[in-house]
Amino acid sequence: MTVELVTSRDVMAEITRHRLASFAIESQRYVCMNGEIAFIEPECFISGDTASAIWRISMAESERTYHKLLECGWLPQDARKVLPNSTATRIVMKANLREWRHIFALRTSPAAYPEIRA
Repeated sequence: MTVELVTSRDVMAEITRHRLASFAIESQRYVCMNGEIAFIEPECFISGDTASAIWRISMAESERTYHKLLECGWLPQDARKVLPNSTATRIVMKANLREWRHIFALRTSPAAYPEIRA
């Protein structure tokens, strides 16, 4: 079974630990993020609280910095260094059904990272 996921870079780092699956991941090195950059809101996000406002400001600043570095002549592979783990990424993931059962058992348990459960 093959699925396409859109998730944050930190969830991508966790999900790619499953060695019996294969992955095709959107590259930040070769893909220039022109226009607005998508970010995945953390599961702990509470609209209107101070921490959420700080997170939004931080994402906006990272995006501005990325685009300014591109304007200065930096390549996308160098400018990506300022992008946070919340940056959205596309993953195409393929595994057999036995592995999918294993993945779901691990990644939907109460002990799993909240964002990967979602």
